[in-house]
Amino acid sequence: WQQGRHKAVWVSVGSDLKYDARRDLDDVGAKCVQVHPLNKLPYSKLDSKAIGIKNGVIFVTYSSLIASSERGRSRLQQLVQWCGHEFDGLIVFDECHKAKNLIPDAGSQPTRTGKAVLEIQEKLPEARVVYCSATGASEPRNLGYMVRLGLWGDGTSFQDFPQFLGALEKGGVGALELVAMDMKAR
Repeated sequence: WQQGRHKAVWVSVGSDLKYDARRDLDDVGAKCVQVHPLNKLPYSKLDSKAIGIKNGVIFVTYSSLIASSERGRSRLQQLVQWCGHEFDGLIVFDECHKAKNLIPDAGSQPTRTGKAVLEIQEKLPEARVVYCSATGASEPRNLGYMVRLGLWGDGTSFQDFPQFLGALEKGGVGALELVAMDMKAR
């Protein structure tokens, strides 16, 4: 906020956690930042004259993130439009383990939530991302949506997530411990 980024998106599991988001912002001295619950707003442009949200935090649940209007406009599209394609603000994925089934076990399909979490990160490539979860890495495949960790892709030892996952599964608990140490060191 202090560096001129006046838009952010906070994704969490329930609407009632908006109050926790407000409390957390207050605790870090951001009392001036407004929190807008997306589920209380229409599907039109958030920065339109009718709605008038120019800045602040849009609070959205994972359920709302995958929701669409009867006309086919999605909340995800609405958020991307509001942020703008050059958005370099913050996206907070609170309780991010809700997206863990992006890379399901064999024979299963990825969840819409996992795909939506990945999609918003792809559509807003300059966004800063925070993943918050007590159980986010309970299984290596549950890291699939955490594309901003820098554990796979350009500049790493692993071309893509499947290659990273294969190495972790082959290396077992020791490999997981090395990943944890690497992340802590960074």
